[in-house]
Amino acid sequence: MKITKEPKNISIGEHSATLFRDQNGVIQIGTEDPISLAKFTGFAHALDRQMQMMLVRLVAKGQLCEHLKDDQETLEIDIYMREMAFYHEAANEVDQIPNETHAFAQAYCDGVNEYINLYGSPFEFKLTGYKPGPWEISDILVTLKLMSYIGLAQTQLDIEKFIALSLKNEIPLDHLKSLFYPHLEGITQESIDLLKQTKFYRENIPKEIKFLSVVPKLLASNNWVINSKKSKSGSPIHCADPHLETNRLPAIWYELVGTTVNNYYMGITMPGVPGLVMGRNKHVAFSFSYGFMDMVDYFIEEIGDGKYKQDKSFVQLEKRIEIIKRKKHKDYKFNYYETPRGPIEIAPSEKNIEDGLYLARAWSGHRNSTAASIQSIYDIHRTTSVKDSLSILSRITISCNWLLTDTDGNIGYQQSGLLPNRKHSGLFPLPGYHSENCWDGICSTEKLARVFNPPEGYLVTANNDLNQDGKPLSINMPMGKYRANRIETLLKNTDLLDIDDMMEIHKDLYSLQAKKIINLISPYIKNSGKAELINKWDLRYDKNSIGATIFEDLYRELIIEIFGGECFGKDVMRHLLDKTSVIADYYYNFDKILLAEDYENSHLWFKGNRADTIKSIVLNFIEKLDINNIKKWGHTNQVMMKNIFFDGKLPNFLGFDYGPISIEGNRATVVQGAIFNSDGRHTTFCPSWRFITQMNHDFCYTALAGGVSDRRFSSLYLTDIDNWLGYKYKVLNLDPLNSLDFQ
Repeated sequence: MKITKEPKNISIGEHSATLFRDQNGVIQIGTEDPISLAKFTGFAHALDRQMQMMLVRLVAKGQLCEHLKDDQETLEIDIYMREMAFYHEAANEVDQIPNETHAFAQAYCDGVNEYINLYGSPFEFKLTGYKPGPWEISDILVTLKLMSYIGLAQTQLDIEKFIALSLKNEIPLDHLKSLFYPHLEGITQESIDLLKQTKFYRENIPKEIKFLSVVPKLLASNNWVINSKKSKSGSPIHCADPHLETNRLPAIWYELVGTTVNNYYMGITMPGVPGLVMGRNKHVAFSFSYGFMDMVDYFIEEIGDGKYKQDKSFVQLEKRIEIIKRKKHKDYKFNYYETPRGPIEIAPSEKNIEDGLYLARAWSGHRNSTAASIQSIYDIHRTTSVKDSLSILSRITISCNWLLTDTDGNIGYQQSGLLPNRKHSGLFPLPGYHSENCWDGICSTEKLARVFNPPEGYLVTANNDLNQDGKPLSINMPMGKYRANRIETLLKNTDLLDIDDMMEIHKDLYSLQAKKIINLISPYIKNSGKAELINKWDLRYDKNSIGATIFEDLYRELIIEIFGGECFGKDVMRHLLDKTSVIADYYYNFDKILLAEDYENSHLWFKGNRADTIKSIVLNFIEKLDINNIKKWGHTNQVMMKNIFFDGKLPNFLGFDYGPISIEGNRATVVQGAIFNSDGRHTTFCPSWRFITQMNHDFCYTALAGGVSDRRFSSLYLTDIDNWLGYKYKVLNLDPLNSLDFQ
């Protein structure tokens, strides 16, 4: 089926709508109410992104071996997904959805299924013989679960597993306390001794996670807003650029414009889920960055005779038998075990669990976590003010920093997520069999951080530390504060701001991190001829920069030598840099040691004199520097955008992949441009969507890291890539053909 620039009237059951594509290929839907809009959003998603949706569902269900490809890699994926029980728990949560929101979700499913019934499935699935079944509400909920876990809770687990492994392998406790100060101050020798006896199944990030190009990974983000007094127009301005994996096609997000009687909606949706994720309606704009709330912990469990210890007694383990159907091999059967804390990490086997100590993986989103989110998505459609929206968004169960603006001139910030009531920092495992160590439920939404109309006239979030006095400790491992500080500086230094100013901030490549580290090492390189390129560097990670390449190599050397040489081992640090996101996400902990002489016990990391250690590393690096063979940053920081189904396995001339493209920016610039290998997968986090809207306008400026459609042979496959790479924008607006009564 084709939706063109000519309006097409479509009916599904008792609902009808007008659909057409604007000049950018974005579908606009005109209908009566949010429930009807949900139905035709489902229809549009099935038209343009069905392959993406169905792949996510197959992954979440652990059914890749059954329906697509049956090999060892996909088996490991299926095992991991069954262990995490994403789909099992999502199916149990459907009945928790209130009636009106249930109708909203069911309408979306009906729209998806109407399209599939009429027009079938993508050719990729026909190649494998897979025929997708109907889309169900449980599929919506599992998509939300994956959004909450993959790349978000998952990265927190990565750092907590790293800390646990460091303790188990007898890394000096005083070094670890220094690196993660003050969050390991409460650790006891009992916990360390228990960790040494604990069986570790996954030594670091599970290798099977590399498949997750299919699943949206929310890793970082910026967003900022200004109020009417800071705006030249007298109306608030809202800006966002969520950072996700962008080396993939199609783009993670799907843009949409919808109108209902007396309201409109424009922004991004998540294929598989009804409603806007970020964007605006007639009255309110909303966006989020990842909140880095700690929603996960490891607990040590004592297992004996198929039971887990709880205080002074043993209780029968929850056991489930999982059977993975396989296209080419015998079905794979294994046992899954769980305590009240969560799934036990154990090698999959049909044998019963052996006695001993194990880690249980506790995630606050494991059970009963998605009904509230779908309710909030429905409610935000009808909100008319920032104040009302703060309460609505506080119920979202994904860890987010929400920013809001409204047409009355207000701005606000709201934290969301399921924050456990815990008695320690959450960064190190405690014995789960002592009840006093366990979570005491979830913090109420009233305890989450909130700001309404701050005196500064602006709000900024960039994955930084946003803990508030008098509120529970929710963020124990934020990213660096450099991006937030840079955006704040650019907002503060101009009395009145307009759209052009916001576009300039969106493309800012200046690194405050590089400035601080170069100030640290400048005494050792100011007279060095070889260091001339870094001395003259403008601290911007543009694609033609030589200085950015040299600095990154030098920063890497400092990390390896200081933290590898004195504690973890250089090979370990190289692995963390090259094969995981641990340092890409949590580099600020390492920077605090590098940059501050008086930081808690920072002297532990240096061989004697701190200045001499840094000087020696820098001079040795400069001595080995070959200035005739340094590549520009855009050449060093390149990546292919790969089709998520074929994942780079087809020849480039067929056009399923795009690139290579040069990624500007890096970890600490507003234009996030991090590229790294994560357990065998080349991945990124970069601005996946740019969004600017002024509240007295009925339109917004956007750029998407990809195109409208997941169909390779569609003219809409790559529509927005040039805008995205070139810091240009298209306009999402209300086409007169689709405008309803806004009186």
